Amino acid sequence: MFLSDLSIKRPILITMIIMVFIVFGLLGYFALNLNMMPDVSIPFVTIQTIYPGAGPKEIETQITKIIEDEVATISNINYIQSYSMESVSLVLMRFDMNKDVNIAAQDVKDKIAAIQNQLPADADVPVTAKFEMGSEPVVSMVLSGDVTPAELYHIADTQLRDRLSQIQGVAQVNLTGGQEREIRVEFDDRIVTQNMISLPQMSQILAMNNLDMPGGQFDRAGREYAVRLEGEFDAVTQIRNLEIQTPFGIKKLGQIASVIDTTATVRKRSTYFNNVEKTGSDNVVKATIIKSQDGNAVEISDLLTKELPGIRASLPHGVQLNIIDDTSVFVRASVDDTLSNILLGILFTGLILLLFLHDLRATLIAALAMPMSIISTFLFMQLLGFTLNIFTLMGLSISVGILVTNSVVVLENIFRHKRSGQDKKEAAAKGTSEITIAVLASTLTNIVVFLPIAAMTSMVGQMFKEFALTVTFATIFSLIASFTLTPMLAGLILPKELKLNKFGAWFNKGFVKIEKFYGRMLVVLFKKKRYAFFVILIALILFIGSLQLAGKVGFEFVPLLDEGNISIEIELPQGASLESTAKSVKEIETIVAKHDEVMFITSTIGEANEMSRGTNLAKMNVKLVDADERIAKTTDINNLLIKELSEVSGAKIKPNVQSSASGGESPIEFYLKGQDIEVLEELKQQILDNCRDIYGLVNFDASTRSGKPELSIVPDRNKLAQSGVSIQELAFTLRASVEGLVTTTFRDGGKEYDIRIVLNKDSVDSPDKIRNLPVVTRHGVFPMSQLAEVSYSHGINSIQHRDKFTAIGFTGSPAVGVPLGDVTSGIDKRIAEMDMPPGYEVQWSGSAEFMQEMMIDMLRTFILAILLTYMLLAAILESFTQPFLILLTLPLALIGVFGALYVANVTMSIFSMMAIIMLVGIVVNNAILLLDYTNQLVREGYPVRKALATACPIKLRPIIMSNLAIVIGMMPMAIGIGSAGREFRQAMGVVSIGGVIVSTFLSLLIIPSLYLITHKLQKIKK
Repeated sequence: MFLSDLSIKRPILITMIIMVFIVFGLLGYFALNLNMMPDVSIPFVTIQTIYPGAGPKEIETQITKIIEDEVATISNINYIQSYSMESVSLVLMRFDMNKDVNIAAQDVKDKIAAIQNQLPADADVPVTAKFEMGSEPVVSMVLSGDVTPAELYHIADTQLRDRLSQIQGVAQVNLTGGQEREIRVEFDDRIVTQNMISLPQMSQILAMNNLDMPGGQFDRAGREYAVRLEGEFDAVTQIRNLEIQTPFGIKKLGQIASVIDTTATVRKRSTYFNNVEKTGSDNVVKATIIKSQDGNAVEISDLLTKELPGIRASLPHGVQLNIIDDTSVFVRASVDDTLSNILLGILFTGLILLLFLHDLRATLIAALAMPMSIISTFLFMQLLGFTLNIFTLMGLSISVGILVTNSVVVLENIFRHKRSGQDKKEAAAKGTSEITIAVLASTLTNIVVFLPIAAMTSMVGQMFKEFALTVTFATIFSLIASFTLTPMLAGLILPKELKLNKFGAWFNKGFVKIEKFYGRMLVVLFKKKRYAFFVILIALILFIGSLQLAGKVGFEFVPLLDEGNISIEIELPQGASLESTAKSVKEIETIVAKHDEVMFITSTIGEANEMSRGTNLAKMNVKLVDADERIAKTTDINNLLIKELSEVSGAKIKPNVQSSASGGESPIEFYLKGQDIEVLEELKQQILDNCRDIYGLVNFDASTRSGKPELSIVPDRNKLAQSGVSIQELAFTLRASVEGLVTTTFRDGGKEYDIRIVLNKDSVDSPDKIRNLPVVTRHGVFPMSQLAEVSYSHGINSIQHRDKFTAIGFTGSPAVGVPLGDVTSGIDKRIAEMDMPPGYEVQWSGSAEFMQEMMIDMLRTFILAILLTYMLLAAILESFTQPFLILLTLPLALIGVFGALYVANVTMSIFSMMAIIMLVGIVVNNAILLLDYTNQLVREGYPVRKALATACPIKLRPIIMSNLAIVIGMMPMAIGIGSAGREFRQAMGVVSIGGVIVSTFLSLLIIPSLYLITHKLQKIKK
C-alpha cells in the first residue's frame, strides 16, 4: 500500500506530518470552552404581554386569542402553547428543527406588529423573544443584611446588578426578593367624593406636570444654542406641592392625598437558610446570573471569583453576598471525570496490549494510536466550534478501545509475517498491505454508522451531532495511524527476534492451545451440515430469550444526573396570604434542614414556577453537598422528602429532582385538549381518579385551580349613557381605585420609580366599599353600584391553550427506581379505557414527547446505519451475500445488550440506544476479519472447510485482542468511575461491553457456519 510504504521509507516526513496534527490539536484543546451540554439551537419563540390588573378571562379573550389567531399562519410551527394568567399573557411557539430561529422570531414580530392596534390600549407592548438553550442560569447568589428590604433591593439593583452584568458572557442578572421603591399618591374615598376628583384624570395631570422636552435649537452670533424644558419632578416635595384645580378652588396635592415615598406592594419575596452554619434570613435578594448563548459557564465563574472580593468590599457595612449555587462546579467535575475515564481507558488498553504482545516496544507502537487520534481530533473540534462537554468527551471516552483496534490488527499481521522469517521492514510492508481491505472496511463501517447520527434532525439528533462527529474524526485518525504510524514504527523499533519472558512464553503457549482447540471445534462443526444449523438454532433461541429480557428493561428519555438539586413546589388553598404561605415555608424548611446532606435552602414565596404565581404559592430550592461527600443519591433524598413532607397538613407539596438534562421540566407531562372548559374539568377529574394509583407515579397533578374569590363588575350601558360615562372611563376608575394607575415616573440618581395614583387600603378592603367606589361624572359623583352590577363569584387561576384548543395540563414524576416509560405506558392504558367525547384528546408533551420523537429518530437512524453498512461492505467485498452474513453479528450483539442492561439495572435511554447504533459499526469487525482472510485462502485454491479451519484460528488472536481492548477501554465508563455525569457514561459503557463480549464469542462459531452453508447453496445454484 502506498501510504504504508511511504511511511516505512520516509519516517521523518511522516513523523513531521503527524506532529503538525498533534501540535495544532493541543492548541485546539486549550482553546476549547467547557460546557455541560452542546450548544443546540431550538427554534422556540415566546410572546409575553403584560396587561396590569386584568384577570385570566380578559387576558384570554382580549390578548391571547388575538395573538394565537395571527401567528398561527406562520409556516413550520410544531405547536403553539399559551397561558392566560392574571395580568400576563404568555404564548410559546415551537417550530420544526429545520426552521431558523432568527427567521422564526422575525416572522412572529412582523405578525405581532400587524395586530398591535387590536390589543387593549393600556396593555404593554408584546415582547417577542427567541429561546436560547445555552442561555441558562450559571451562578445564584443571595444578598442579605441588616437593612430594610427597600434598601437591600436598591443595593442589588444599582450596585450588584451593574457589576455582575459587566462580566464577559453574562446576558442578564435576575433579581428576586426585596422591595422596589415607589411613589404612592393615596386618596381617601371620602375626599375623592367631596372634591369630585377623577383618579384617571389625576393620573394624567401628574404625567402632564412631570415632563422634560427638547425645544429645538437657535443660532446667535455664529453659535448654536439648544433649548430644553426641564419640568420633571426632582424631589418628592414638588409632587406634594403640586397645585390641583378642584371644583372648590386650587389645592395642593398634599392637602387632598397622601404622597408617600415607599415601596411597591410585595407579592413575591425570597428567604435563605445556610444549613451548614445554621444561619438564615427572611430579608434577602436572590441574584441569578444568566449566561449568553455564546457565554461559557466556567469562564463566567472564574471571572466572578476574581471580581467577588471587590464587589463585597463595595457593599455597605453589614450587607453580605453569598454564592449558593455554581453550575460550573458540576461542569468541571463532569469534564474531569470523563477525562479520567479516557486516561484510565488508555492505560487499561495498553496493559491488555502488553499482555498479548509481551513486548514494551510493540505495545507502544499500538498504544500510540490512541493519544495521536484523540489529540488530533481536538483540532477539528475547535475548527467546528465544538466545546468540551459531556457528549464530546463521552465520544472520545467510548472511542478509546476502538482507536487501537486498527493498529492491533495491522501489528498482529506484521508479527505473523515476521515470525515467518521476514525482516522487520519487509514484514511491516507486507503485513500492512495484506490487511488493508479488512482494516479499511472495519473503519469505514464505523464512520458510516456515525454520519447518520450526525445528520439526525430532531432535538436529540442535534445534541448528539458533536458526539458523532467527534467519534468520526477520532476514527479517521486511527485509520491514518494504522497505515502510517504503526508500520513506520514497526519497521524501525521492532526487535529482530521477540524474546519472551516466562510469563510471555506461558501465555503464548496457552493461547496456542486455545487456537488449536478452536480449530478442532470448527473441524467437528464442519463435518456435518446439521451441526452448523444446530449452532445457528442455539443463537436464535438465545436471541428470542434476550427479547424477553428486553421487556423487563425500563425506558426513559435521559437518566437523571446527580447534581444535588431538589425543587419543592408548595401550594396552599386559594386566598392564602403571603404571610400564611411564608409560615408554611418555614415549617417545611425545618423538616428539610434536618438532613445533613442539605447545604443551602432558598425559597421564593409568591411563585411556584414561571407559569404559576400567587400569594398562596412558593418554591423551595434545596442544594445538597457534592455527590462525593454524601452516601445517598439526590433521588434517595428526594424520595425521603416526599414521605416526610406528606405529613404536613394544609398544603400541597411536590418535591422533584432537578437535572440540567431535563431542562427543569416535569418528567411526565401531557395535555387534555378540547373546547368546553366544563367538559374538560369533568374529564380532568376522571383522569386524576383513574391514574393516581398507577405504580411508580408520584406528584401527579393538574394545572387548573379554582381562582381567588372575585367581584365581577358588569356595566349598565343605559345608566352609563345617561351619566355621560364610557366603559373605558369606568374601567380606568376601577383600576385606579384598586390596583392603581401608573402613567409617569420619578427620576432619582439615574433610576426611574413609578408614581402610582390609588385609593388607600381602607377605602377598598371589602366588597361593600368596592360597590361604593366613587365614579366622577359630569353630572356628579355616583357609587359604582349605581352604574354597574357588582356580583360575587369565583374565578380561575389561569387558562391554557394547546394549538388553539383549551387545554388542561397534567404533570407528574416517576418514583425512584421506576423507569419513565413504565409509568407513561400505564397512563396511556388507563386513558385508553376512558370514554372520551368526540373532539377531546390527550397529547403528550415534555420528556414523554421527546422520548417518542427519539424512538422514531433512533429507529430511522438505526435502519439507515445498517443499510449504509451493507452497501459499503458489498462494495468492498464485491459480494451481495457476504455483507448479510457480517450484519448477522448485530442480533448476536443485541443478546449481550439486553442481558447487560438487565443485569446492571440500567434503563434504555437515548444513550443506550445510541450505543446500540454504534455497535453496528463495531461488532461487524470480527466477521470482516474472518471472511476477508477466508476469501483470500479460497481464492488461493483452498477448499472452503480448510479455508475456514485455517483462517479463523489465525484471526482469533487479533479478534480477541482488539475486542478485549474495546471492553477494557470502556470499563471505566461502565463501572461509573467519577461522580459527575456518570449516569450518561454508564449507560453507553454497559451496552457497548455487553454487545461486544457476546457478539465476539458467538460470531466465532456463527459466522463460519453461515459462510459454509451459504457457500454450499451458491455451489448448488451454480
